[in-house]
Order: sequence, then structure tokens, then C-alpha cells
Amino acid sequence: MRTASKPALVTGATGFIGGHLVDGLLAAGRPVRALVRSRARARPLAERGVELVEGDLADVGALREACAEVGEVYHLAAMLRAPWRADFEEVNALGCGNVAAACAAQPEPPVLVLVSSLAAAGPGPRERDERRPARPVSRYGAAKLAGERAAAAEGVPLTVVRPPMVLGPGDRSSLRLFRMVARGDVVAPGRAPLALVDVRDLSALLIAAGERGERLEGSEGKGVYYAAYPEAFSLAELGRRIAVALGRRPPRAWRIPLPLTWLAAGGGELYGRLRDRPTLLNLDKARELAGGAWCCSAEKAREQLGFRHAPLDQRLRETVDWYRAEGWL
Repeated sequence: MRTASKPALVTGATGFIGGHLVDGLLAAGRPVRALVRSRARARPLAERGVELVEGDLADVGALREACAEVGEVYHLAAMLRAPWRADFEEVNALGCGNVAAACAAQPEPPVLVLVSSLAAAGPGPRERDERRPARPVSRYGAAKLAGERAAAAEGVPLTVVRPPMVLGPGDRSSLRLFRMVARGDVVAPGRAPLALVDVRDLSALLIAAGERGERLEGSEGKGVYYAAYPEAFSLAELGRRIAVALGRRPPRAWRIPLPLTWLAAGGGELYGRLRDRPTLLNLDKARELAGGAWCCSAEKAREQLGFRHAPLDQRLRETVDWYRAEGWL
């Protein structure tokens, strides 16, 4: 029988979302264990009482040790911005299967909460719910969907959460957008609306999903949740909301035609391949930008798990305050 006294395992605990999830679990009084690639990098977690297991998603022994006698496993570890790398699919797809297999090997398999992505579902309208078939348009989305299926094949109690664009304190990816707006500009490739969620609201949903969420079954969408604000915004609209949080004038919106977006993406990918470094814009990201609206409905999460969120303007102000306090803005 699972009890709240059992540890919760978090993979990707040193990352943006993982760090906030650890905060939420500790605040709820849960013991936390983390699978980390480097104990040195994870020292701040250890100083807060988090138990560390060193290893990676290909280390079967470390995965089984990490999954032993835990109540839930929250799997967040992923590779985001280097889709040309040979190990891209291995980390994002096979890694999910390895984590699920380690759960299945336990005498009492823990609940596995897999943090996937809206990219796994593909673009869609605002009313799109979990029953709509997944049709990814990017290599990243296809790898995340393959990860969902690899985890499901192991037969463990599984819940999948597909967040859209995630904002909040500590996010280095969105920091570029905030800095751009602070300079008075926002580059907006296209006008398609994008779903958003704050990392703290997402973390609360993940914990609820682990404790009382629906588990994946044969019917389409069973055990899958979306997490997003009810509104969706274009990048230009989001830039204007960020400007308010910054106390600045509305930024100049530079709308980039799709052909130029593809050209810039090609340049970004060439640079990334030559330097073997992740890039914010590459051909895979261009496929997503060309896909249309990236929206979803969080109604199921609200009804079943009590998903709530603070107002976007409040979350943006809090994020700006955090960036400024840390000297990032």
C-alpha cells in the first residue's frame, strides 16, 4: 500500500520544472529522491535533504535503485533543443521506457507521472481535449510521443501530463523573450496562438496527478492531462503582457514571414551542428512554428484534479521580480 511517507523520485530535478516540483513536494512534507548525473551539480538538492542517486537514463542498475520503495516517479529528464543529435531519440523516447521498466521491476510498482509535451499531441484548437488523436509535426514531438508509448508498454500505473510553453522563475529559455521586451522589441514569427502555463501551477498539477490522477488505459485520452491557461496568446500579445509586468511601453512587434523563419532556423541548426550546442531556433522548431495554433483545454485537469492557476499578469510580475532579484534582467 502506498503511503505519503514513501519518497517521491524526480528525474530532471536539477532542471527548471524539476526544481519547482521538488519545491512543491518538500513543501507538502514528502521525502524526495532524485536521479542525477552529477552529485556535484546536485549539491543544493542534497543540502535541502533530497536523497541523491547518481546515474542516467541508460543506467539500468541506477534506475532500479532510484525506483526502489518509492510512491511515485516523476519523470522530467529530457533533451530539448538538439534534435539532430544521435542520442536525441534515446534520451526522449528510450529513456522513458527504461524508467518505466525500472518501475515495473519493483515488487510494488510505483505510479509513474510522465511529463511529456504538447508537442507530442501536435498543433490544435483551443477546445482540443485529451481524446483527440496525437499528430506531432516535429522530431521532438514524435520522440515525446514515442516515450509515452514506450512507458505504456511496460504496464505500470502511468499518468501523462502534456504541458505547453512553460514560464516562471528560473526559466532561462523564456528569459530571452523578457530581455527582448525590456529592450522594446519582440520578434513574432507568425500570429498563431500559443497555450501557456506557469511552472508553479504545473508543479501543483503534477503532484495531484501522482496522488489521485487517472491512469493510462486503452481508451483514447484516458490517463492523459493538459495543463494550460484558458487563454492563448500570440508571441506579440505575450510581449505586450510582459511589457506591463516590466513597467515598460508596449514593444515593437517585428512580424517575421514564415520563409524568413525557415531561413533563420536553417542557420540556427547549422550553427548548432557545427558547435554541437543546443539552439533556440532550428529546423525542428520551425516545423512547430509552421504548424498553426498550439492550444489545448485543461478542463479535464480542472474537473478531476482541481487544477488552478494564478492570473497570468500576476505570474509575469512575479517572474520579472525574480529575474531582477537574481540580476538576470
